[in-house]
Amino acid sequence: MKTIGVLGGIASGKSAATNILRELGAEVFDADKAGHRVLEMPDVKEEIRARFSAAVFDSQGQVSRPKLASLVFGDSAEHRQALADLEKISHPRIGRQLEESRNQARERRVSAFVVDAPVMIKAGWIDCCDHVLFIDASRETRLKRARARNWTENEFDNREATQEELDIKRQHADFVIPNEGDLFQLRDKLETFWRQQIATSSS
Repeated sequence: MKTIGVLGGIASGKSAATNILRELGAEVFDADKAGHRVLEMPDVKEEIRARFSAAVFDSQGQVSRPKLASLVFGDSAEHRQALADLEKISHPRIGRQLEESRNQARERRVSAFVVDAPVMIKAGWIDCCDHVLFIDASRETRLKRARARNWTENEFDNREATQEELDIKRQHADFVIPNEGDLFQLRDKLETFWRQQIATSSS
């Protein structure tokens, strides 16, 4: 089984790429969804309440991700510290879920296991990857896609500022997959990668 990391900028098409890889036979670990599950853990709620106060909880006692996001995504020193504190709480637990999912996929003898995690370099999860793909799109293209999701340019820039610089992500990649076109073009490039790097591998 090969482990594939998928990197890229905000709205570069990482989700589309991972969906295509899933259709080709890969199992996908979505770190964002794992992060949502982590926020439902009682011990995590306690730590978040202690760090961020009850103000980030809704009336049902669940962590309000929009309220939490308003505290951790921004360009101030306070935002950066809040994000670092949240990552200290969440990353180790997400990492354990990743490893468990990877082991289960290996036992099922799937062809490939995809790690979809924007913070995989920062969290160290990139070390488990055999191949790293960088989904490449210009800022103009990515901003257009983000606006289609009703993001403002400021929201786009703030989210991107919390991640590693694109050049750093590109340097970690074994394969750069251009994604300025449509899904058919992206699928064609990923099918070529799969055919050459995954389908021919017996490990």
